[in-house]
Amino acid sequence: MRMQLEVEFVDGTKKDVAIVMSDMVKFESEFSLSIAKLGQEMKVTHLLWLAWSALTRLKEVTAGFDAWVETVTSIGAVDPKAS
Repeated sequence: MRMQLEVEFVDGTKKDVAIVMSDMVKFESEFSLSIAKLGQEMKVTHLLWLAWSALTRLKEVTAGFDAWVETVTSIGAVDPKAS
């Protein structure tokens, strides 16, 4: 399973973020929700958390989740086949 998200920040920059299995496992633990059900029960918080988790894993973010969310203006899924 592959997932890629595009995050747009308050300063106008955009970042494509690849979500990997470790992010998905942490997501399931954090939200007690199967990643397979994400399409049925998706919240913006879910997408933001996955992007934040990936960027934290990559050491591109050191801020906590709530502080980091304040820097984001939009988030959306990207078709990994289109890139």
